[in-house]
Amino acid sequence: MTQTLWTYLSQISTVVGLLISIPVFWTWWQVVFGEQRRRRRQLMEVRQNTGDRPGVLIVDLQPHHGVRTSVEAHLASDENLKAIPKDRIVMVQRDGSFRPDDTLAFAEELRSAVHKLADAGVDVIHVFHAGPYVSAMMVGAVLANGKRVMLYQHDRGHYHNFGPLQPPRFMTN
Repeated sequence: MTQTLWTYLSQISTVVGLLISIPVFWTWWQVVFGEQRRRRRQLMEVRQNTGDRPGVLIVDLQPHHGVRTSVEAHLASDENLKAIPKDRIVMVQRDGSFRPDDTLAFAEELRSAVHKLADAGVDVIHVFHAGPYVSAMMVGAVLANGKRVMLYQHDRGHYHNFGPLQPPRFMTN
């Protein structure tokens, strides 16, 4: 009698274990693969959403390269960005080389340009940067706590949208 009871209990526990494993496996699948899909979908939506009042910040610290003309050509060719009026396109430019002594003046020019965009009611800033890495870090520091920022990288004559500027993961906890 006891042996028969244990046989039935063993079979019942196997069935219950299999039934419980289905939602556990489904949850694991959603966490691992569903989150990646969701992030990719959100990134694509963010890249295509230019905002209600988009603005452009051009940072040109490479003398004699004429970054503004290539950015304007890109804006004219992009269906989502070509409607941005000229009063919401701001440029920070240096004609000489970028030296450590120039950082304070550059930071002030950068803040002034960002304030001009904020005064125009911009809700998304599209940033085109050409210059040394130090200046890119300064741009990121100035823009990190403000409006949504979309980054663009110049590569072989074309600009590629790298998506939104996001704070490091250790700062979002």
